[in-house]
Amino acid sequence: MTQSQQFDLSSLVAGLRMTAQGCCAELAAVELLIAHRFWLTRADFRDRLIHTDTTPPGTDEPIPAWVNWTGAATALKFGRLACSSGEAAVLHIAGALATGGSLPASALTSLDRDNLARVLTATVRAGGYTKAHVEIR
Repeated sequence: MTQSQQFDLSSLVAGLRMTAQGCCAELAAVELLIAHRFWLTRADFRDRLIHTDTTPPGTDEPIPAWVNWTGAATALKFGRLACSSGEAAVLHIAGALATGGSLPASALTSLDRDNLARVLTATVRAGGYTKAHVEIR
């Protein structure tokens, strides 16, 4: 996605969901980013790390979109995505879910209550329990 393309969050979300369908872990990672919202609203993240197919004008279908998870992890590692530790943790965890990669347990300690619930929900959904929703009381 380039800066010249008009940003439409609902279209982006539909494209990410469509592309991730059929893979519980990928869909859980995408849903985590959607619920967290921070990364999908950042132009630098979208422009560099979200890719889209081209669709002929006039179609009502969502444009397929996907996250370059490896690129996102690399950008975080080398400080190319300025963010808080909690925001970085969410992106690390989403990437690990999507790729089957590992993440340090310390990532969980950077999460506030709401983001911990989102991460736990995503983790359970990645295991195939797609209707699960974790609440922390």
